[in-house]
Amino acid sequence: MNNSKVKPQFITDKKNIYSRHPSSVDAQIDTLMKRGMIIDDYAFAKDFLEEVYFHRFLSYSVPFFVTGNTHQYQEGSKFGDVVKIYEFDSKLRLLILSAIEKIEISVRTQFINLSWKYGPHFYLDYKLFRDHKLLNDSIERIQYQLKVSNDLLVSEYYHRYQDPEMPPVWIAIELTTIGQLSKWLRNLKHEKDKENVSRRYELHFSLLQSILDNLTLIRNFSAHHTRIWNRRFDFECALNDTPHNSLVHALCEEGRIYSVLLLIIHVLKSLGFDQEFFYDLSRLIEIYGINIKEMGFPVNWQENFKAVMDAK
Repeated sequence: MNNSKVKPQFITDKKNIYSRHPSSVDAQIDTLMKRGMIIDDYAFAKDFLEEVYFHRFLSYSVPFFVTGNTHQYQEGSKFGDVVKIYEFDSKLRLLILSAIEKIEISVRTQFINLSWKYGPHFYLDYKLFRDHKLLNDSIERIQYQLKVSNDLLVSEYYHRYQDPEMPPVWIAIELTTIGQLSKWLRNLKHEKDKENVSRRYELHFSLLQSILDNLTLIRNFSAHHTRIWNRRFDFECALNDTPHNSLVHALCEEGRIYSVLLLIIHVLKSLGFDQEFFYDLSRLIEIYGINIKEMGFPVNWQENFKAVMDAK
């Protein structure tokens, strides 16, 4: 077969040329009203759409569409109700980013603690890692970050020392992301080292690995202001002999934001921030009156969270 003649399924011989012109905000509001959306405050709607582009607004209004018809809203659908979901989603992302910050700093600390055994530059030691190409990629990324960094600790290191070329791990790790930490954990050669990193969270290292991978995904969505509240995610699944069945279920079943929040609260429990997170989450849901089924929440979600928080 001549592969050059194979076309992707979405490409046809017929050429459909996009020819629509951008609509004014007034025209956008008119479109929404023609589709059945109730706009009680025209001035507010116009101000909102002048700051939040139309198709971003549409992505939050999907739950209000008539089933099977993306050009018709259900009876009683209000502009303000979509804005409430939009604002809830924004605050949920901030709550999640705050939690991930605590987790990321803690995991960095566990990696730094490996220096007690291997020395301050162990992150450059090929004997301690399985995949040397992956390690090279990590080193190159850190080298680039060192070049462009204005971090005071980095500047101070190079002001005082010329050798080694790379700073100790407690400086270099400041330039890593949670995604890079996840790759470090996966690439460690010795299971004992992985256990030393994961012990703090009372998790098998394979489960911590999956959690970090999934938090990396959510962190990227949240940092780039992407809608998360009713999105379906393709999560990394880890199955092992862990006693934390609720966490395995959260990873391996339906990938909704509920699963992420359950994983977060388990890790935060080991850091002492679980009660604060649970309160902030519960309060956010209560204030905005969100339909939590869209987020994958079961009816007994509070009981499930408290079971994780109260587990010995």
